[in-house]
Amino acid sequence: MLGILLAAALCAAPRLAVLPLAHGEGVPDSTTAALTESLAAEVRRTSGAEVITKREIESVLSLELQKQMLGCQTDACMAELGGALGVESLVTGDVARLGESWLVHLKLVRPASARVVAQADRRIRGGTVDDVLDQLPAMVAELFPGGPAPRPPPPAPAIAAVPAAISAPALRLDEPADPGGARAGLLAYADGQGHVIAVLPFSGTEGPLYAGDEKALYQARLVGGGREGTIAYDQVFWDPRFPRGAERLFQVREGKATLTCGAREIPLSPLPPREARKLVASAAFRLPPWRRVPHALARDGDGVHYLLDGARGADGRALDGAGWTFWLGRKGAMVPVKVDEVDVDGAGLLARTAAGTLEVGRDEKGRWATWRTPAGKVPLVWLEPADHGPLLYRELSPYAGQPLGTPCDPYVR
Repeated sequence: MLGILLAAALCAAPRLAVLPLAHGEGVPDSTTAALTESLAAEVRRTSGAEVITKREIESVLSLELQKQMLGCQTDACMAELGGALGVESLVTGDVARLGESWLVHLKLVRPASARVVAQADRRIRGGTVDDVLDQLPAMVAELFPGGPAPRPPPPAPAIAAVPAAISAPALRLDEPADPGGARAGLLAYADGQGHVIAVLPFSGTEGPLYAGDEKALYQARLVGGGREGTIAYDQVFWDPRFPRGAERLFQVREGKATLTCGAREIPLSPLPPREARKLVASAAFRLPPWRRVPHALARDGDGVHYLLDGARGADGRALDGAGWTFWLGRKGAMVPVKVDEVDVDGAGLLARTAAGTLEVGRDEKGRWATWRTPAGKVPLVWLEPADHGPLLYRELSPYAGQPLGTPCDPYVR
């Protein structure tokens, strides 16, 4: 074990920091911030080093040190900053506009010796910021002439390539529901294609609202609703494929019923009373079937996604500490991985899995996430699960294409 750890330490990638580019007249902060992010990505690809950027720097340095150092240009200041960050090299530079020309300067500094070891300069006449971006790969190559060539993205992980990949957990659970006294008051509406909604009118969020066909009706999780006397009422239901409440709505106004799913409005016709009673008497009523809830979602710069989810009850609430599963891979190729341990506290979340450790925290700028393996630590882009329903339930393979048991299921491609 000691030999393995020593070998890993010897093989660890060098560390360097990419400082925010200074901006001259005519170049806004937003432009230099975007150029700095592109520069950091290019340095990471070309140098093969572990690159820390402004966010990591701010987490290491105190506010006072940030004020003193992040804008420094002298050799002594660079040496002090490198020592504070524990890096072997610093990449710094500036961008300016002079007339119709862009002036871009980059340099590689060794803090230990306080000297510039490489430099790249460009004057781009009559160009745009896109032309500056196009020049970054060549400029970075001048800073790291002996670095590895840009690497292609790694292949999407296959099950065989992920340690301890496991069988996928059940995403749905069919459990009987008892409408109780509401059964006698249910009205039924149909779209003419075999899809049915059964609802207790003017019941708001109390419901119930069921959707399905003549064989099985699934209870919808209601998250909103209202009424206008005896003229109209509506009910908003849970369906994360549609972010806005107005995009997942059942409503009745002056006897006309409509189901809204995204931009589509489906007119529904009331079933004749006799047919409605027969349907309600013969159909099997089911609780909301979808039983997974995402707790953490992030991705890296190569498009690999990291998802931690857990079990939820029929009421939609997460079952604390139950049913953890970790999903890893690109869109369309994510695989479930064994979870060893999950710690959740006020500081964030730590999920140890057979493939690595996902860490989620919060600072003054919001949530952040990292992925750690024996090969090193990779900063991730945090994707708030509540804000990325379409991505989760339409594009990522664990959930994409799965029926959620909502009234919109038949109308989602």
